[in-house]
Amino acid sequence: CGSGVEYLNLSQLQVEAHKKIQTARTQYLQTGAVTFPEFVEPSALASILEDCTAKEDAAFTTDDTHTPHQLQVDETFDPPNSVRNLKMRTHVASIAYDELPPESELVGLYKHPTLLALVSAITGHDGSNGFAADLDGAGNGIGRNNCSKLYLSEDPLGACSINVFRPTYAHSFHFDESEFSTTIMIREADMEGSGLFQFTPPLRKDSDDLALDKVGRVIRTYCASEEGQEKKTFPEGACNADTDADVNVQSACPPLHTLPFKAGTLSIFSGSRSLHRVTEVKGTKSRLTAVLTYSTKPGFRNSKEVQQMFWGRSV
Repeated sequence: CGSGVEYLNLSQLQVEAHKKIQTARTQYLQTGAVTFPEFVEPSALASILEDCTAKEDAAFTTDDTHTPHQLQVDETFDPPNSVRNLKMRTHVASIAYDELPPESELVGLYKHPTLLALVSAITGHDGSNGFAADLDGAGNGIGRNNCSKLYLSEDPLGACSINVFRPTYAHSFHFDESEFSTTIMIREADMEGSGLFQFTPPLRKDSDDLALDKVGRVIRTYCASEEGQEKKTFPEGACNADTDADVNVQSACPPLHTLPFKAGTLSIFSGSRSLHRVTEVKGTKSRLTAVLTYSTKPGFRNSKEVQQMFWGRSV
């Protein structure tokens, strides 16, 4: 009895796979995010969840503030009360990579070359000139180095960690320092409408663009009083009574999307370009999300300061 491979049109399968990846790449560039529902099959997901819940209670908690751009407050910035200096809250716990069992399904998935190839293709770091779809919505290139390659992180704590959002935990609006993030939902918040991942369309092309007016409008429009932004004393994004009398701030503000992020879903998100947050988790169970780290340089490790902040230790 043959293997059955001879009955498959491998060339056609490759063409179809290339088309699907090209479509996902285009969506990633235009909207800032792409998801692959049911990426992790149920038995593997159950195994990963078991590994996470075994370490969940001991996860180190960070409860700190950050600015929307993840920059240090600069009192010399003009004006000093700019949204660039606005302090917002991060409240999240994390299970470090070295706390996961080496035989974990999640560790195996992270190390799998097929996943690395998929992430590389979607983000344009596949070591080639990338797809013809390496354009933004206006048909313009976005200036990425598509000839670069991706490598697995060698950080013993942050290579593949688990974000633990316990009830009442949340992460306010921010841009990521890294170009993109790759995450897998392990368990959603058990109260519907809480623990949501929300994001804007891409607001900027790179970190040099602070996009202050857009950031100001987003925070004015969508931040709730429980996030501590009810006063909104920063000047950016405000309507001018003389020139904007007929402007509805809501309509002038970038839209806010909620990512369809069910358990088992893989997400690749352009966090350096899109402002995003995780809303407060409510209910009785923690929201668990795996964070898979890649780098354009081999041997990447987080700084000792970052390790200390998120895992309470450095190695």
